[in-house]
Amino acid sequence: MHGWMRRALVPLVGGLGSLLVGVVVLAAGVKDSLDVVSQTNNSAAASQTKIDDLARESRNLVEDYRRLLDGSEYQASYTRELEELQQAQQEQLQALREQITQARITRQRIVPLMRSMADSLEKFVVLDLPFHQEERIAAVMELKQHLRSPDIAVAAKLRILLEAYQLEQDYGGTIESWRAPLQLAGEELSVEYLRVGRVALYFQSLDGASSGYWSVSAQQWAPLEESYNRDLGQALRVAQNLTAPQLLNLPLPVVGDEQ
Repeated sequence: MHGWMRRALVPLVGGLGSLLVGVVVLAAGVKDSLDVVSQTNNSAAASQTKIDDLARESRNLVEDYRRLLDGSEYQASYTRELEELQQAQQEQLQALREQITQARITRQRIVPLMRSMADSLEKFVVLDLPFHQEERIAAVMELKQHLRSPDIAVAAKLRILLEAYQLEQDYGGTIESWRAPLQLAGEELSVEYLRVGRVALYFQSLDGASSGYWSVSAQQWAPLEESYNRDLGQALRVAQNLTAPQLLNLPLPVVGDEQ
C-alpha cells in the first residue's frame, strides 16, 4: 500500500475509534437516563399506589365514622325513648299506687258504714207499719249476711244495700191491698189489708162488717167506726184496680190522736 494511503488511514481509524467511544459513552448515558426515568416512573407508580391506598383507607375511615356516628345518634335516640317510656311507666305506677291506697281507705270507711246502714234499716223495718213484716225482716237479715260474706265484692255489697233501701223507699209512694189472716183478740180472722204508702195501714173483714187500723202509738190494731166501712171497701177496690182511682175518704192516724 502506498505510504500516503497508510498515513490517511491512521487518522481515520483514530477518528472512528473516538467516535465509537463517544457513541458508547452516549449510549451508556442514555441507558442511565432511561434507568433513572424507569426508576422514577416506578417510584411514582408506587407512590400513586400508596396514595390510592391511603385515600381508600381514608374513605373507609370516614364511612366507618359516619356509621358509628349514625349508630351513636340512633342509640342516643333509642335511649331517650326508653327513658321517656320508663318515666311514663313510673308515673302510671305511682298513679296506680295512689288509687290502691285510696281504694283501701274507701274500703275501710265504707264497709263499717254499710253495716251501720243495714242495722238502721233493720230497726226501721221493725218499727215501721207491720205490713209484710216477716218478709221484710228476712230480706234485711239476708242483706246483713251478704255484707259479711268475703266472697262478695264491696261494690256488689253496696249495690245490694242500695237496692234494699230503694225497695223500702218505694213503699212510701204506693197503695196496696192483700188478703191474709189477722190475729185479733185471741181470734184468727181472714181480712183484706190496705196499705196507703207508709202513712196508714187498715184491715177489713171479708164481709165488710168490721174494719180497723194500726195504732202507731199503741203498737196494736184499733177498730174503726162502722161509718168508715164503706169508704174503706171503696179504697180496697181502688187498690185492687177494680175501680178507677179516686179521692179516698179515710181517717189518717196521727200520733197522740189517731182518730
